[in-house]
Amino acid sequence: MTTSVQARKLADVAAVIRAAREDLGLTQAELAEKLVFSRDYMVGLESGQANLYTTRLFRVFHELGIRVTLTYGDDRAGA
Repeated sequence: MTTSVQARKLADVAAVIRAAREDLGLTQAELAEKLVFSRDYMVGLESGQANLYTTRLFRVFHELGIRVTLTYGDDRAGA
């Protein structure tokens, strides 16, 4: 099953990242290790902690009328 979510703010992106990770049965620590990130980074990412880059990015999207749709699911099954 594939899931699509329209991302209007960073919290929407965070929710999709968390859901996709959980669907794969990974802990934050396991995903962080695979990506060579700290677990603290993953915690911040999944909690939707904004930084200057992400705040500005979503402002640009809004101003230009850009819609961001995140899709996850069975796409990895064939990989």
